Amino acid sequence: MTSLPPISYLARRITPTRMAPAFTLAYVLVLLIVSFYPFTDWHYSGQPVFAFYTFPLPYYFTLFDNAINVLAYVPLGAGLVLCLRGGARGFVLAVLAGSGLSAGVEFIQQFQPDRIASNMDILSNGCGALLGALAASVLSGRRWQRYWLVYRHNRFAPGRWAEWGLVWLLFWFITQFDPSQPFLGVVVEPAGLPQPFDSPLADPELFLRLLEGAGIMLNLLGVALYVSVLVRHTWQGPQAMRRVLGLGLLVKLAFAGMLLKPAMFFAWLNGSVVVGALAGTGLLLLLWRLQRRWRALLGLLSLCAATLVSWLWPLTPQLSAMLPLFRWQYGHLQHFNGLSAIITDLWPYVAMLILMGVWVSGSGDQDI
Repeated sequence: MTSLPPISYLARRITPTRMAPAFTLAYVLVLLIVSFYPFTDWHYSGQPVFAFYTFPLPYYFTLFDNAINVLAYVPLGAGLVLCLRGGARGFVLAVLAGSGLSAGVEFIQQFQPDRIASNMDILSNGCGALLGALAASVLSGRRWQRYWLVYRHNRFAPGRWAEWGLVWLLFWFITQFDPSQPFLGVVVEPAGLPQPFDSPLADPELFLRLLEGAGIMLNLLGVALYVSVLVRHTWQGPQAMRRVLGLGLLVKLAFAGMLLKPAMFFAWLNGSVVVGALAGTGLLLLLWRLQRRWRALLGLLSLCAATLVSWLWPLTPQLSAMLPLFRWQYGHLQHFNGLSAIITDLWPYVAMLILMGVWVSGSGDQDI
């Protein structure tokens, strides 16, 4: 017997989901950021600007780069199909739009000194958009659409703020790609020669440890409370926070194992991180039962304070000293960790806007 949607779902008018357009827009911005990072040293080489489109294939090929190029455009193809509500027309437009975006990106990349404009990349990106469109064509059927709407109704808070919040939460996991930064950390330990700085405390090392522990505690509170306002009922909050933070930690460990040399696997873990995490967890045990709008306000204040801690941190990482810690080559690290660094810088500000929207809208909890 086919399971029916809950009565609460059938009894009210359900607004169509806006997550596909929100995700697609955010993902396009991420693709553009990672494609043009670090946005410096633009120049014209003097070569014909359209010549690379007709180079014999494969003019430039590396297995790693082309695999990444395929995977990077799979979410874009899927998001475009869902935005266009599936069908043959939506499928074709999604593949063309993904390939067209790639062609435009490659055209601009020829003006960057550390990039190679390649028609092979366009082909790889187009294949990724095709695979994503195929997957989304299955998920755009009515059965899967109803399943998602029922799941959203049961699990997530109603309204546009929750949907934008869910989309932006996905990008929080990107901030965990860089293993040189501690899990939930807002400060980066420098490597290399000591750096002089003015400490407001007599013990400079204690000042650094306090900032590092406070950053972990505040960021933990901010992220966890952010997650808690996205779920439908207050009692769902602890489970959602545990799952998101646990998955984030797994992502951190996975990329640490992939990027770092074995001896540096836990280089981001220290006593300040542990103490800060324990303090944040203790505060969460006291705060998670508050009404949604007050959790949103406290999450907003926590992220504001965590951002202030990152501004106060007096040391800067030295790339030349940190490179020996990694397995990958400099070029791959520059572009890959560049994406993580940019999203890390942007994430708290967008999250604060979403939390402010939840607080101002005054949406209450819907416990049953």
